[in-house]
Amino acid sequence: MRMDKRYFESLGVELPRLGFGCMRFPTKDNEIDYDKAREMIHYAMANGINYFDTAYNYHNEDSERFLGKVLSEFPRESYYLTTKLPIWKVESKEDAERLFNEQLKKLNTDYLDFYLLHAMSAERKKIMDKFNLYEFMLNKKKEGKVKHIGFSFHDTKEVLEELIAGRNWDVVQLQINYWDWNEIDAKSLYYVLEKHNIPCFVMEPVRGGFLSSFAPQVERHMKEYSSNSIASWAIRWVSSLPNVAVVLSGMSNMEQLKDNISTLSNFRPLNDEELKIIDKVVEELKNINPIPCTGCRYCMDCSFGVDIPRVFKIYNEYKKTENKEITRRSYFNFLKEENRADKCKKCKACVTKCPQHIDIPGELEKIHRELAAL
Repeated sequence: MRMDKRYFESLGVELPRLGFGCMRFPTKDNEIDYDKAREMIHYAMANGINYFDTAYNYHNEDSERFLGKVLSEFPRESYYLTTKLPIWKVESKEDAERLFNEQLKKLNTDYLDFYLLHAMSAERKKIMDKFNLYEFMLNKKKEGKVKHIGFSFHDTKEVLEELIAGRNWDVVQLQINYWDWNEIDAKSLYYVLEKHNIPCFVMEPVRGGFLSSFAPQVERHMKEYSSNSIASWAIRWVSSLPNVAVVLSGMSNMEQLKDNISTLSNFRPLNDEELKIIDKVVEELKNINPIPCTGCRYCMDCSFGVDIPRVFKIYNEYKKTENKEITRRSYFNFLKEENRADKCKKCKACVTKCPQHIDIPGELEKIHRELAAL
């Protein structure tokens, strides 16, 4: 199998439909498992995936260094390399230059195919403007050290329009998937790029694994239609959007890599029947909401530190997917210990504030007991 490619005239390059997101390599002892990750890179290159997306902070700031070692085993012109300026570390104009040079050195390269401002928002736009970072990116392009410039983005449609106005960005990277399309109005962001004729690079097409498995009564709709993986539906959905140049997947094992290659080799856009099945799945997932929390945060702040809305969100998503691995990671790795459900002292101050009249202490006790058993 060989990965399908797409040519985008505005970029003047032919990119694979699937890009390798380098944030979730296999690990061993909390570090990148060099041998397994290297094997995946070689397999990807052999099967037509030659676009690699990393960032300064991925894998405890080791992803760039790892890629620099492994990709040096291939001719530089045989792959596309993207990294991102950690804008939160920029406190002077000199910082941007220093960080850029550090990244080139770690990546063992003289130039980048794409250089992005990382995770732009209204607050980070202020940093960009203060230190003239757009002009910095343009200068790197003029120097030949960067071929294309852009930014990854996490904010509203209005902020996106502000960032684009009066500037010539080559690409923008957005979180797009069929759950977020309406849930967080990702479609509005996508259409902004389409309107301005800026190619969309997609991150989180499977929403961090959320769209890779569902409760049995939900995923049966997909399984009865085809034997393809649940994740492949999400990859194909986003790849069917006409202004998507490349879909990034943060693959952490060979099985995921092979499945994604299979999905986007001889690519077929979703047909009308498949789109209706996805609509049905989304509808049923929304109906699985054992804790009727709306995320209004009237219950916050908790005097004892419990992040009540986030605990409820993790639990509700667990019931939608029944994915134990993702739930374990969300609750025990990404949620600080002092914010977990077992820190509740049952003072009940939150109960009177909840518009949904949820028995918050009782639910927290039940949730922690159930998640701890995972």
